[in-house]
Amino acid sequence: MNVTRNAPKKLWIFTIKPVYHVEVNCTIKFFRSILISLIFMLTGMGLLGAESSLTVWDFKYTDHRTEIAINRIDNLFRKSNPDITLIHKGFFDQEYIPALRAALLAGTGPDILWLHMGPELAENQPYLESLDDFLDNSGLLFRSASLDYCRDDTGALKALPLTFQGIGWYYNKELFRSVGLDPENPPDDWYDFLIACKTLKNQGITPIAMGNNRPMTTEFLRRSLITAFFTEEEIESFYDQGQGPGTERFRMILAFGRELRDKGYFDESGVYRPYFNYASDSFSQGKSAMILGLLSDIAHWKNFTDSLGRENVGYFPNLIHPGMKRPGAQLLQDAGVLVAINKASENKEAASLYLNHLFSGESQEILTEDLGMLIPLEESVLPVDDYPLLEQIYHALQNTGTDPEMSVPSNYIKDLQYRLDDLLINSREITINEYLKKFRDELKLY
Repeated sequence: MNVTRNAPKKLWIFTIKPVYHVEVNCTIKFFRSILISLIFMLTGMGLLGAESSLTVWDFKYTDHRTEIAINRIDNLFRKSNPDITLIHKGFFDQEYIPALRAALLAGTGPDILWLHMGPELAENQPYLESLDDFLDNSGLLFRSASLDYCRDDTGALKALPLTFQGIGWYYNKELFRSVGLDPENPPDDWYDFLIACKTLKNQGITPIAMGNNRPMTTEFLRRSLITAFFTEEEIESFYDQGQGPGTERFRMILAFGRELRDKGYFDESGVYRPYFNYASDSFSQGKSAMILGLLSDIAHWKNFTDSLGRENVGYFPNLIHPGMKRPGAQLLQDAGVLVAINKASENKEAASLYLNHLFSGESQEILTEDLGMLIPLEESVLPVDDYPLLEQIYHALQNTGTDPEMSVPSNYIKDLQYRLDDLLINSREITINEYLKKFRDELKLY
């Protein structure tokens, strides 16, 4: 990869100027003791010869594989910048935003923070430094569509896209073959999909891997089907006064998820388990035939190919139904995971050095080869020869639709959908009508 990087440089934050004409009525020995004490005090305060400190917070570092890869990147940065103390702190996904929100409000937030595209970026924009000057001086070339999603209403660049993201169906070709399903002809038709699920279940194979604690599986299903059933314009205004949820198409999406649950096509043991700690491992171990997975970061082409073999994993982007506006469309976020600098940071120069390092060719190689991240840089090179599944993904990217997550008006509405999904699909305590009434009532405020 040909990426221009700024050379590492010393970071000097404070300058101690000499003081002239000081008259001290004391002995030389006492004066020296005072001077030594002053030096120790200034060093302890970080004002004289001390290392500067740079803090990074994210929501992926708690994953063991991610921790190993990020540690490699961070250690390379430490080696090139020995005068900067780098502190990298990870949070579990559900704990991250509350902790970040409290820290930013208190003025104690990290220098660099990771965010998801959508409500997380929108709600934290006031705390983020503009990165336009950084980008101009960095030599980095991002895809313009990815950068557009990282700008605020004034056009200021508030974050950089570390990944682009999507959701789609991965399937185990060996398990398909074992029950007589054609592994080279994925069941992307709505009705063929249900027939395939029934066939797999009747042969004792769990059709769909599930992890639905703080819903992920049913959330991914809902989002991907909205992408296909609705136009770009409809998705943009989907949540406005409950327009999208008031349609028969959205009711059909909810009914489909409930049908998969009622017929036992979802893995029952994963209903109340976290998606990333259970569903992806279940599919990787060959315990289920299909999974709604991601294109980047985790639970994706690399994880599944490494576990099941390059010839045993297939992919299709979405289902096809006659009522869809964009049948089979690949859900795509042009920007997925984002990296930003805290506007209140006192270490912006060090933060800029770290961002340059994070997007360097050396770091990109680690992120892609170790974690399977798809980075939206113009000159990114992916290992298609080792992972032929990427060719199917590239083909799917020729027919894309916007992720409705980009239009969610607030984290409150996002969390509300989690709760309603849990009640409708997991515990089955509410009906579709009750789901829709509660959801649309709350959306009247937006």
